[in-house]
Amino acid sequence: MKMRWRLPFELQISSTNPRPRRASEPRGKLTPAPRISPLRLVLALATAAILSLLLCIHLLPNRVNVELEMVSHQDVTAPRTARYEDTEATLRLREDAISQIDKRYQLIPDASRNAQEAIRTVFEAIATPVRDHPELEDIRRQSGLSLTQPTLDALSAASPELFQKAQKVATNLVIRTMEGTLRDDTNDLTIARRGLVADPILLDLPENLRAPVAALCSESLTENRHYDARSTQRARDEAEAQVPRQTRRIAAGELVLRNGEKVTQAHLDALTALGLRNATLDALSILVIVLMVNLIVAFVTVYLKVFHRDLYRNTKRLFLLAILTVVSVMGIKLGSTLLGLPFTGVNLSYLGMMCVASAGMVIALLISPSVATLVVALLAVTSGVVLNNELRFTVFTLGSSLAGIVSVASMRNRGDVFRAGAAVCGANAILSLLVAQMEHDLPREILTGVLMGIGSGLVALALFYLGVWCLERPFGITTHLRLLELSDPATPILQDFRMAVPGTYAHSLMVGNLAHAAAEAIEADAMLVRVAAYYHDLGKMNRPEFFIENQSNAENVHDRISPSLSALVLVNHVKEGLEIAERVGLPPKVREVISQHHGTTLMKFFYHQATGGVPDATLESQFRYPGPKPQSKEAAILMLADGVEAASRVLDKPSPQRVTEFVARMIEDKRADGQLDECPLTLRDLKVIQDVFTRTLCATLHARIEYPKDAKDTKESPNESSKDRDRPSEPASDSPPAVESGRRRRTKTPLGMP
Repeated sequence: MKMRWRLPFELQISSTNPRPRRASEPRGKLTPAPRISPLRLVLALATAAILSLLLCIHLLPNRVNVELEMVSHQDVTAPRTARYEDTEATLRLREDAISQIDKRYQLIPDASRNAQEAIRTVFEAIATPVRDHPELEDIRRQSGLSLTQPTLDALSAASPELFQKAQKVATNLVIRTMEGTLRDDTNDLTIARRGLVADPILLDLPENLRAPVAALCSESLTENRHYDARSTQRARDEAEAQVPRQTRRIAAGELVLRNGEKVTQAHLDALTALGLRNATLDALSILVIVLMVNLIVAFVTVYLKVFHRDLYRNTKRLFLLAILTVVSVMGIKLGSTLLGLPFTGVNLSYLGMMCVASAGMVIALLISPSVATLVVALLAVTSGVVLNNELRFTVFTLGSSLAGIVSVASMRNRGDVFRAGAAVCGANAILSLLVAQMEHDLPREILTGVLMGIGSGLVALALFYLGVWCLERPFGITTHLRLLELSDPATPILQDFRMAVPGTYAHSLMVGNLAHAAAEAIEADAMLVRVAAYYHDLGKMNRPEFFIENQSNAENVHDRISPSLSALVLVNHVKEGLEIAERVGLPPKVREVISQHHGTTLMKFFYHQATGGVPDATLESQFRYPGPKPQSKEAAILMLADGVEAASRVLDKPSPQRVTEFVARMIEDKRADGQLDECPLTLRDLKVIQDVFTRTLCATLHARIEYPKDAKDTKESPNESSKDRDRPSEPASDSPPAVESGRRRRTKTPLGMP
């Protein structure tokens, strides 16, 4: 009776409950809830103590406590060589530069026209009064000038000819006077009004009209230059910025301050540069910082316990997180000291871009992007508050770190490293530009800040790459950068593998292609499963002749030994492969997948050979791989790809329909045998994997055209033709041989099975 195989998703599953546990299988254990272990508690307390010390170190007392104008009671000697700014000399030179900058004024464009309009209004009001005779109040209201009655009476009593001449003289006098400079912050207007009486143009009028016309013009005059405080300040700032800082050098052992000497600003500058000031202990500030740091460490601990339980249970990873956090803060402190940078927000911002950002990127790649985001955010805010409430430090550090975390979170190849560097440098440059605009920095300072931001990004990228290279192996972390190195065919172990077992090597490459495509389709770690596929059969290097893909049509050695011994050889290739993998330094994740790629699969061929086709529960456990079963999607994909690729070698006439049924049967066998019970693969994932395997195998196992030969090449000897005609045909089979007998049939067993 021919069995009809259907797709695994078309099978009628009688129950949704898991497969019953076999008697030989251990009972599953419930995962215990994470507890606070003494080791984790000590690690948290030590981290909080070190961070508190680093953040409070600038508040600890030093050796000298002096103030300006005090008299020193001791000799102070420089403990080291240092350069410092002479603020007195710098201030003096800057004040000289500022004093040479004149005030900036803006021209009032309508001042002259308004004065002329006022003159014209007065004369028109006198010439055409609203009432029978001109009224003083009416003229004041119309012109806006404070005229006196004598001036009005003198102008009203003038003859028409003198009246017109007086108007012309007044207009010309106002125009000429307004052409001068009348500033609103000086007495220019007063001086101009006093000079009107003596102006020669008034000599054209009779003596009785000179004073009234001068008085009228004096009232109409107004300032024509407005003081521009902003432009003046900008010009003075530019002049001040052009003055370089006056630096002095003090050598180690040089006397800085003598006993009985009066303290000047120059002494304070030298003491500050040497770090010998601030001798008082600010106990309250230290207490606040310590409490703040301890609260943050406690918050991170609770966060990891609730949202990252696997990381919380892994003390080794927690230790790595503590190291990176402490080193980032230590880098800011040591960097500022070693580089001789003043304790300012600008300098600390660039150090934060380098130290905190690089630590955040390392945490994101080695531990978790979400944990890295939380850590850098807390570090940026806390350090910004502690370091003199520096907002610039917080903005720069947080923005640069977030850009770095996002850029390295999905790193898959070496090109991503350069893209991450470009992202960090770009973010630093933009942040520097925006903050400089907010702080109203000068163009030269803006350019310097942008260049410093780009330089900080490059240094952060270098520190990140160095940190990953130094930490991933000691802490057993597998990154895609490491996997890329292992996937290189020129790797020495792969070269030895190819030379020792070329058939198995070719099989591993094909399994890698199948597994990589399937992992990409279900969004698993495709690079991990490909590398694991390349190395999963390393153990076959020790006894290559026991595996049919390496026998080169030679005699099958399994024909001379018992089935149980053959099964033992197959089981040992996993164990020996793990030993080789550990010896050559393969990452733990790769070794885990290698150890699980056979699960507890039954070696059916030898089992049926030993039992004669009669099921025997007592012997079944001897012919199963020891496991463990696949615990991850990647291990399950490798198991399926390994079995499908090996069994596909004996598939006769691989039509698309037969390949589809074959792949479905292979996957269903693994599922029914319980090999996928402990991995997170879903039925939807299995369907996608089946489709990917089918497409790939159909493309790989396609039939080829037999090219025609010349007549002379097609001639055969009678003996050869007779032999070919007498040769029996192979039975068509699309499934791996399980219970077929005979040596000739055993030569068609799948790869990995003799």
